[in-house]
Amino acid sequence: MRRSRTSTNVRTFCRFLLLALLPLLFHLGCGQGEALPTNAPGAQPVQFNHKLHVADQGLDCVECHRFVMKNRKATLPEKEVCAGCHSEPQGSSDEERKLVALLSSSEELNWQRVYVLPKHVYFSHFRHVTLGQIGCQSCHGEMKELTAPPRKQATGIIDMDFCIKCHRERRASSDCLACHT
Repeated sequence: MRRSRTSTNVRTFCRFLLLALLPLLFHLGCGQGEALPTNAPGAQPVQFNHKLHVADQGLDCVECHRFVMKNRKATLPEKEVCAGCHSEPQGSSDEERKLVALLSSSEELNWQRVYVLPKHVYFSHFRHVTLGQIGCQSCHGEMKELTAPPRKQATGIIDMDFCIKCHRERRASSDCLACHT
């Protein structure tokens, strides 16, 4: 029995479409457990001591990561934020002297991101921290204990399972479109 030309064309198109969509579906996280990529940063501009600033001095995360309560992105501290306290050295550390020199130069503070989300994931710090009342340590771990910048995600692998578990515990939406764009 001979197949019609239209039938063959439809089959060929369906095979092509399936082959073209499979990598896209996998990339979009249809397989649970896709880890969020990390930047595995090289050297930070200064060896920032979270413990000294947060645990010892009593600063809150929002004093340096200024937009965590208002915007989608928490942001890394800009020179003006650091200069608020460090236009002059407060102590005797080499790292602080390096910071003061950077603040008076034309160089930017090129902090290296540790937490980087895939492009198809929408995450809003405002939605989670302000509206959801979720503490920074839930995702970022106990940063207040670190005496040097983190070189990897402090809570281990943050993947879709990590997020879904939290959403279920808090009875937040697990609808795909709530987080995936």
